[in-house]
Amino acid sequence: MARGSRDDHTLPALLAIAALAVAVRLAFLGERVAHWDEGRVGYDILRYGATGLWEYRPIVHGPFLVHVNDLVFALLGPTDFAMRLVVAGVGGLLPLAAWLFRDHLRPLEVVSVGALLAASPILVYYSRFMRNDVLVATFMLFALGMAVRLSVTGRTRYLYAAALCSGLGFTTKENAVVYVVCWLGAGALLLDTALFRPDAARPTRALLRDRFARARDRIRSAEARRRAGCYAGHLLLATALFVAVLVVFYAPRTAGTGVGFERLASRPGLLPAVTERALSDFWSGIADWGGKSGEESIVERLTDYLPRFLGALVEYAPAISVLAVAGTLGERYFADRPRPIVMGFAYWGLVSLPGYALAMDIWATWALVHVLVPLAIPAGVALGWILETGLDAARDLRAGTGGRRAGIDAALAVAVVVLLLSSTVAVVGATAFDPTNTRTDGDHVVQYAQPNQELRAPLEDLEAVLEETGGPIVYYGEYAIDNESAAHRPPVGDRWTEGEDGPVKVEDNGNWYSRLPLPWYVERSGAEPASAHDREELDALLAEEPAAVVVRADRAGELPAMAGYVRTTVEMRSPGDETVFYLREDAVRAHADPAGEWTPAASETGGNGNP
Repeated sequence: MARGSRDDHTLPALLAIAALAVAVRLAFLGERVAHWDEGRVGYDILRYGATGLWEYRPIVHGPFLVHVNDLVFALLGPTDFAMRLVVAGVGGLLPLAAWLFRDHLRPLEVVSVGALLAASPILVYYSRFMRNDVLVATFMLFALGMAVRLSVTGRTRYLYAAALCSGLGFTTKENAVVYVVCWLGAGALLLDTALFRPDAARPTRALLRDRFARARDRIRSAEARRRAGCYAGHLLLATALFVAVLVVFYAPRTAGTGVGFERLASRPGLLPAVTERALSDFWSGIADWGGKSGEESIVERLTDYLPRFLGALVEYAPAISVLAVAGTLGERYFADRPRPIVMGFAYWGLVSLPGYALAMDIWATWALVHVLVPLAIPAGVALGWILETGLDAARDLRAGTGGRRAGIDAALAVAVVVLLLSSTVAVVGATAFDPTNTRTDGDHVVQYAQPNQELRAPLEDLEAVLEETGGPIVYYGEYAIDNESAAHRPPVGDRWTEGEDGPVKVEDNGNWYSRLPLPWYVERSGAEPASAHDREELDALLAEEPAAVVVRADRAGELPAMAGYVRTTVEMRSPGDETVFYLREDAVRAHADPAGEWTPAASETGGNGNP
């Protein structure tokens, strides 16, 4: 295949890859039980839709998913499929970002980058997850690509596109600022390389003096001043677009009272106050995220998380990992003139690996999304070279001019591609399409707060019972909290007041988080939650025949004989946190068999001991 024909097929190939990526991400998207993080954010979105009240809280990251999924839920209903739909769609379009770098990459390299972004197991898994990591990675990569297109073409439309994409990136997760820092750092390294690579016959000082003199002459020209003024105007408007995106997403919603975004239509004079509040929340979120750290020291985090990250890359992203190293070394030491775009992405990806090991306060492989996206460029370079070699060898063999060397090259290229495809398909199947991998031997791509998939059937029964009876659902013991109306607010710590017999704890909503992901499923059923800290409070609530009672398995023996209830024991993590559901038997019966012929197993009904 000639170079020209490869150029002609680059965009159609990328479009086909993106279409396949979207299809893979949508397949069985609603099967997995909601992760604890998904349950928390999903609950917040439902409350926002019901009350019209919302304000930014850094603990749940950027406001993008809140506002966008509120619209999605209004159209499709609040389901596990619907809450992941936007992330899946955006993640499936991520391979198209490779097209923006086509002036700096060969056609097969562009296609290879798109294929790696489409098929990397970790990127696939977290594209099927209502988290912000794939969103921020996609928006920021498109923003950088638009800036690159601006530098190549000079067309200001790319400036506005970059402002829009970066604005959206900053509405998804606070670590968007890390992307900018990485770009600046990589740019500094590239500038240093460009300035301090003197010609063999010329001293560095003379070379730099000539370059600065030429730059000064260009700046002083009338044409340069005119163009600078024009671009300054466009830059000002693009900045205004960036700020407008932040205001639209970060401004609080107050249901018609206070400084709320929804009041601007009737009171435009509130715009300065709304803008100030939105930008203040935006900056406070970045400061809050940047100030987070775990209890471990820097050295402890680096020595703990970095080896685990490397192990996860080898196990779940072997293709990008190996190819990225090969592409970086090949470009740096074997290319006649290393391309800045390839080396810049390599610097970005390599520094992100220890950087996120230092920044993480908990172990989770979603941080590797921010490593794999930049490494896809040097990895694509290596894969493109393999494909180019194989195609050229195949062409020579067809022409009868290749000989033994061409046959070996073609066979090696085919073997590498088959190995990459088979390993990728195997790992994707074992992660993204295994709803809950319950492995406990070492680190797994499935994070520990993912409930066991066996929770799905009991959840469906729970929702059906709540919808049938209207609730309430009673949480007992460690699942009980002091203030159900403010349940989802993050606990600042126990609050105490002076009582007659000494200090008394007045509020502690931390236990609410242990319920996750149940609040997401309970809220969408319309049932009201209630808490029972002790047996006395529980007896009072049981007199009202609640729809369900939820208790930790090790506390189930404290409950009275639960006649008329069906007992189910589930794991709220993968694995761990055994929990018992007691569901009203009459409602379960009506749900399981409307004809009334259902008969529960003896171990399923009543009792407070082990089933």
